[in-house]
Order: sequence, then C-alpha cells, then structure tokens
Amino acid sequence: MERLRYDEDKAFFLADDASTIARIVRTVPADRLRATKFDEWTAVEIIGHVADAAEIFADRVQRCIDEDRPTVAAYDQDAVAAERRNNERDPMELSRRLSAAHSRIVQLLQRPGAAARPGRHGDWGDVDAGHFAAYQADHSHAHTGELAKAFPPTF
Repeated sequence: MERLRYDEDKAFFLADDASTIARIVRTVPADRLRATKFDEWTAVEIIGHVADAAEIFADRVQRCIDEDRPTVAAYDQDAVAAERRNNERDPMELSRRLSAAHSRIVQLLQRPGAAARPGRHGDWGDVDAGHFAAYQADHSHAHTGELAKAFPPTF
C-alpha cells in the first residue's frame, strides 16, 4: 500500500467530519437516521462504523507515538461492523465518540515529528502515525460526504 501523508488538509477533514456528523445527529431525528438506508446499512450504522474505526485508528496513532515501532494487526472491518452493527445505537453518543477520537488524532499529531513515528501494519508493512491518521481522515471523509448529501443543512 502506498504510504499516505498526514497534513493540514487531513487534520481539517477529521475536524470537519466530526462537526458534520454532530450537526446531522443534532438536526435529524434518530428515527429518520435509523430508517434511511445506504445500500445495506442505515445512517446510524454508518456513523457507528466511522466512530468505531476512528477509535481504532486513534489507538494506532497513539501506539506509534508511545512505542518503538509497534506492530498492529489488521482488523477485519466486516467482523467489527457485524459485531457492532446495531441500528439502535445512540447517534448522539456515536457522534461524541467520533469527535473525541478525531480530536485525539489531531492533538497527538501536533507534536513535532509525531506523524513520522514508525509503526508496522500486518498487511500494509512499514507505515507511520501519519499514515494511520490520513487513512482514517480519507475513510471518514468518504462516509461523511455520503451522509452530508443525504442530510444537508437547512437554513
């Protein structure tokens, strides 16, 4: 896998996506989020998926910073989703978790040299903390963009 680069744009993706999800869960009734489907998943399930991934990737960034070249195993997104895919989850709580995890990533990577801290991924090989953060930023941004189109702001 090509090593992804964490930069200011990725930091803005993380912050903006958390804000967008927060707006959606505050302005769209939970019942509507549970009823709106995107292929196989509802909006609540997508928000839960992004929140779960954000926590996993925040932990990976933390490990790269705290440990000398940690090895992290690949996680099976489908298995995690199947285990946690629950349309009854609280959208507001999922939004809080997403916001906290994205904020944690941005804060950790503000330290000089933090993004370059090395790690090893079971499938991707040698990567760094910045790669993990950039991957989550791109992943979150794709899902958040889909949700934002379905639930645009009302003025």
